[in-house]
Amino acid sequence: MEEILPGLNGDHNKDSIGIISPYRMQTDKLKESIGTQDFEVDTVHKYQGRERDVIILTTVVNEINEFVNNPNLLNVAVSRAVDKLIVVVSDSEKNDNSNIGDLVRYIEYNNFEIINSGIYSVFDLLYHSYSERLVAVMEKRKKVSSYESENLMNVVIEKVLSLPEFHNLGRVMHQPLRMLIRNPEKMDEQECRYAMNVLTHTDFVIFNKLDKMPVLVVEVDGYAFHANNPKQLERDKMKDTILQKYGIPILRMKTNESREETRLRNKLNQILN
Repeated sequence: MEEILPGLNGDHNKDSIGIISPYRMQTDKLKESIGTQDFEVDTVHKYQGRERDVIILTTVVNEINEFVNNPNLLNVAVSRAVDKLIVVVSDSEKNDNSNIGDLVRYIEYNNFEIINSGIYSVFDLLYHSYSERLVAVMEKRKKVSSYESENLMNVVIEKVLSLPEFHNLGRVMHQPLRMLIRNPEKMDEQECRYAMNVLTHTDFVIFNKLDKMPVLVVEVDGYAFHANNPKQLERDKMKDTILQKYGIPILRMKTNESREETRLRNKLNQILN
């Protein structure tokens, strides 16, 4: 959405662009993200017999598996494109010995364009294929949490707060929520019970060093623990509501998203300016 689609809008009508994924749940997520735009998004199976001027094939997985690598499905996806084919694939070396890897080599051999994405996530290091890089990064950093996602987020916050424009800001981890609330009267009974629980805490609080007032709460949402957990989603929503009632902005960083550093910097600039 940030790198590929904007480059196509000027040359092609939206209804001439098709996006293909091997997985139904991924196409559902793509439709949810793209919203009301008129790109056609579907699985390989549903695209059989149809064509589009431009086909974007997103392989989704970090390491190519048998399902994604199926030569018949790959042939259907590739042959749907009339003018242009765009393949989105992880840069994992383990993908080299695959049909997808052969396709990438074919693209390179014929001098077609290979673009390395400029969009990164600090949480990429949580994936198994990057485990050695994670160890290398964390060896140079102080471990502040038993969760690697929070350790990585701490690196991002540390880097952003080192910028000159944020020199007056500090951070603290695992601050109990009740320590951010001076007057519980704004909360209903359920919210008060949740906020005053000794186990209810924030992941990070960025505060003003001069008056020690909170500027922003940053929460790290692990996909498996938050998105697939209805009870946790309910607690997250309650925490957001409570912080909103007390005028404390919150920024949720999901481990399946990206651009954490840019988003944090933009959020702080928005709050301070």
